[in-house]
Amino acid sequence: MPDQRKRGDHVRKNNSFSAAVPAACRWHVASGIAYPSHDGSAWCRIPHTLLCPAGNAPKQLTPPLAELRRRLALRTRRLLDTGAFISATAAEPPSQAAVCRPARPIVQILYGRYLAARPVDAIQCVAQTRRRHRCTSPVLAPADLSGIWTLMPATTHRRQLALPARDMAVYDLTHLPYDTQIRWRTQRCTTHAAAPAAADLALTDWQPFDPLLHHAHIHHRLPDSARTTGPTTPRTCPARPPRGQA
Repeated sequence: MPDQRKRGDHVRKNNSFSAAVPAACRWHVASGIAYPSHDGSAWCRIPHTLLCPAGNAPKQLTPPLAELRRRLALRTRRLLDTGAFISATAAEPPSQAAVCRPARPIVQILYGRYLAARPVDAIQCVAQTRRRHRCTSPVLAPADLSGIWTLMPATTHRRQLALPARDMAVYDLTHLPYDTQIRWRTQRCTTHAAAPAAADLALTDWQPFDPLLHHAHIHHRLPDSARTTGPTTPRTCPARPPRGQA
């Protein structure tokens, strides 16, 4: 229902309408706390679901409340038809790939965790080409060894408050050879990793990961297609394998 999702529905409690509200549905608010009872004032609050036409009608609905519910349903339909109100169910749901593809993933390199500036497959090489442009090749090479998406504890640094005991998705590179991890840390493609004389045209995008500062980028499930060493193994978002497995 428009304009009533985040506040209680108010009903004037008088002699003609007080019987329309069942006693079990009368609420009042005191000091910011809602209580399932009436406080004897001129107003009472009723649950939103009692009148909202989006859900099923409760069993204890009285005829006056049923009529009010019908009127609200007609008003909501008019607002939907005119475009003044957009139902949450009518909005286009985000695609599963977009939800399960971290925009700023957490990457573990040499047992240190960093926050990337873009998705894993979009991390760009920072080396300068012969034409003095930035290399457009990605750091993730299809023919090279890749990391493993896994779930790890969201540990904190010293002298920080403990976080809830939930795992987070991390793109782990610690199983790769040392030179490959250095290539990721310096943010270079396989071609410019073999050419150390090539200068860097941009700074690396890595940011030391802090679970308290970067909590908005923590994901508690694996991406929909977690890459492993070798062929890509498709995964679905709801699947949560045991800790330590990709």
